[in-house]
Amino acid sequence: MLFLLPLLSLLTPSLAQSFSGPGTIAVWNSSDWRVATPNDKVGCLSATGRFIPTSSSSTCGTFTPLPTYPYTLSSTQGNCTFRDKSQEQNTESHYGGGDYAFYCSKETVAEVYDGLYTIDGMSYPFLCNGDINCYYDAKRVPAQGQTSSLWPFRWGSQQIGITPGHVMLQLVWEGAGKVGKRGAMEFKGEARD
Repeated sequence: MLFLLPLLSLLTPSLAQSFSGPGTIAVWNSSDWRVATPNDKVGCLSATGRFIPTSSSSTCGTFTPLPTYPYTLSSTQGNCTFRDKSQEQNTESHYGGGDYAFYCSKETVAEVYDGLYTIDGMSYPFLCNGDINCYYDAKRVPAQGQTSSLWPFRWGSQQIGITPGHVMLQLVWEGAGKVGKRGAMEFKGEARD
């Protein structure tokens, strides 16, 4: 996992090319963006920002990214954030214990810290947050009729991988068209497939 950080620093944030709305947000069970495919899809986000199973695709929320500052995301339920203190905290995570679950509500005031973005050069439009964080944490993949909280993935020297017992995920933007693989990866002039 640590070897990916230098590679990600070579990629550039992108808002306009693949992240425009309206669209839905797919949830993929993936810990490596280089090999992730649509076959890894295990669910989507509801309009309130909850992780729901793939079998509930008719209840996936519709989201719209704001193309200008503060570059935030909203659904029919309102603005979306990881900062709503009424939501579940990721208390089992060593470094993410202070994080709140993703949530969309009309009471949320959008701030730049709530922004999500994609990165040019990745094979699919993975949604990232903060300082090049393109992975998320959930206690489980929800079964039919269930939902699950979703938090940013946090790691450090005392917890390098995902929280024990949790699942590492990626969020993928599904705009008006289907999710398609992008062209070859580019790292400062060097093309890779």
